[in-house]
Amino acid sequence: MIYTKTGEYAIRAILYLARQPKDSLLMSADIAKSEDIPAHYLAKILQRMAKYGYVDSFKGRGGGFKITELAKKSSILEIVERVEGPVINLKCVTGLKECQEDNPCPLHEEWAELRNRIYNLISSKSVQEVAERYSETLRKVK
Repeated sequence: MIYTKTGEYAIRAILYLARQPKDSLLMSADIAKSEDIPAHYLAKILQRMAKYGYVDSFKGRGGGFKITELAKKSSILEIVERVEGPVINLKCVTGLKECQEDNPCPLHEEWAELRNRIYNLISSKSVQEVAERYSETLRKVK
């Protein structure tokens, strides 16, 4: 894929939180178990998402995490890039230092098209939109 395990786990966690009833507080261990993500790893990701305002974190008895309105309105790309940095590699896929339109590598045109399609897909879909469609998919599977 175009992102690391950190990005994948961040997407799975934020989509899980987005599918919960409004104002539900969930412990990171419960999210980790449900999404089959290593608990200690997810706890770090959730803390990073809290730092950027994508989740609210509540400590103590009855505490946990909940998704924010900012996260629901954000694109999948925005969430992943905050958690792990740029996900779309703009470098030449073959490693050429000077791969450009006027001096392209053998894969330049195809890679540019694919890269742009991926970028457009994950930057145009909000977390809420994806979560709603994901909920529909899960209902059909059951």
